[in-house]
Amino acid sequence: MIRKLSWIIAFLLLIVVLVLVQTFNPNLFKRNVNDALKASQRNTVSMQELGNKNNAYTIVEFNENRHFNNSVYIPFNELTQKDNKEKLAELKGAVLLYSKDISTSSKAWVILNQLGFDSVFILSEEENPEVLKYKFRPDTTIRPE
Repeated sequence: MIRKLSWIIAFLLLIVVLVLVQTFNPNLFKRNVNDALKASQRNTVSMQELGNKNNAYTIVEFNENRHFNNSVYIPFNELTQKDNKEKLAELKGAVLLYSKDISTSSKAWVILNQLGFDSVFILSEEENPEVLKYKFRPDTTIRPE
């Protein structure tokens, strides 16, 4: 009887240890998704706004062929590695994420935001990248039935 009870206690202790390890995992998301969605509406900085920026900032590029002279290169696939997260944590001022493909910068912003990084922005070549560029024209060859 005591032997069965010790197995049950050992099993429950193992489950408690596994739950604690998972709870204190440093790679878990730290922010509420709803807060991140609200912040995403004001997270873009255009090249024109960059010229007017007086505060300290660092540009993080995800492309090997760099677009800026004094930028930090981090491959997007290695963004969450420990040494890269430490490098990002050491940066002073705002962190501007730049990639030729704005979707890569947006993905990186979401990841860094959820990992608890503050003052992270997307650097965009366009003033407002989410505005429709083309006027909608209905197809005139199709007629209603």
